[in-house]
Amino acid sequence: MGGRDVLERGSRCLLGLHGARGPVLSPMAYWFDGTAVWMSTPARGMKVSALARDTQCALYVAPADDEGSGAVASGRARVFSARDPRGLVLHGPTISAALAVLALRNAASIAGYLADAPRIPSRFLPRNRVVVRVVLDDVEAVRPPALTPGIAPALPTVVPPDVRRALTGRRRVVLAALDGDTVRLAPAVWRAGAGAGLPLSLPAGFDLHGGAPAAVALDADSRGRPTEVSGLSLSGTLTPGPALLAERVTWWHGSDLTTAEVPTPNSTHGAITLPD
Repeated sequence: MGGRDVLERGSRCLLGLHGARGPVLSPMAYWFDGTAVWMSTPARGMKVSALARDTQCALYVAPADDEGSGAVASGRARVFSARDPRGLVLHGPTISAALAVLALRNAASIAGYLADAPRIPSRFLPRNRVVVRVVLDDVEAVRPPALTPGIAPALPTVVPPDVRRALTGRRRVVLAALDGDTVRLAPAVWRAGAGAGLPLSLPAGFDLHGGAPAAVALDADSRGRPTEVSGLSLSGTLTPGPALLAERVTWWHGSDLTTAEVPTPNSTHGAITLPD
């Protein structure tokens, strides 16, 4: 299956952006129209601010099963909002149609939003959201690395126990790294290894120089309930090997998002720390 076929069949992705301190990863619902990917996000969210600084972004869609291929893509984004009235007027019908298909392709999530509406902050509701269109200039299929013997690294103890419980033991992750001025994404696997950092296995041909700013993200399936979404991203530096030297951790649970420093990124490597 080619990369465009994966995009057409999928409905959720990880979006990679240029953050203030390096690449940032965020799970998103999307619709692919054959040329561009359409998404929606809170108007005052981090993603809108990041795309205002740099429109280059990338996304990864996981395979439907462990034996298949996923897709990585890159392109340029445009945010349609009240701050862009000309864009809304010129592209209004297209935007409306894209939102309708996006809702249809993610009907379970829409139903979850309706069920959880009393617990969702107003900034996440449709009236306070914007539309993002990413015109893709590169799409390719990619097969995630095979799972080799090993265990997932211990998650930082600053992450709340309920989030760690949802994610503990997951070894399939997504890596975002800066390659010059470009954010690149690839599926990865936590692997066994010694030395500094958290070792990763990457797909063949995904080569990056040591010292690149990087982030690794993993999340748990919420089964369409936005208040039950859990995930985290470890940010830092990619070293030869490769491995991630984690400096910061950002975790999300429902609509709550928190970032904290990881003061000793290697102190738990190789240890087993169970959630409380």
